[in-house]
Amino acid sequence: MENKIILIRGGGDLASGVAVCLHEAGYSVVITELAQPLVVRRQVSFAEAVYEGTCVVEGIIGRKVESTAQAEGAIAAGEIAVMVDPDCECLESFKPLAIVDGRMLKRDAPAE
Repeated sequence: MENKIILIRGGGDLASGVAVCLHEAGYSVVITELAQPLVVRRQVSFAEAVYEGTCVVEGIIGRKVESTAQAEGAIAAGEIAVMVDPDCECLESFKPLAIVDGRMLKRDAPAE
C-alpha cells in the first residue's frame, strides 16, 4: 500500500487547518507537539488532544497517541494522530510522504 502519511510539526490553529485539508484529501496525518503546547486558540487546534486525550476540529477527531502502533490505530479509525514528540524522533518510524512545519516559531529553529 502506498504511504500517504503526512507529518505535521505543531498542532496550533494554522497547522490544524492544514491537517484538516490534508485529511479531507485522503492523506493520513500525524501531528507532533510539545508536552505543553503553546497554542492560544485551543478549541480549533489539534494540540488540544495533548491536554484532553481527544479533540474534534471540523468534525475530525484528533487523538493523543503514545506510540507508532497507537498512531496507526488512530489513522485506521479515520482520526488524526497527535503525538508528543518535540524532536520529531518518530520520523523514521512513519517514513512520511512529506513533512509540514506548522510551528509558529518566534525565532529560527536549530538546523536538523
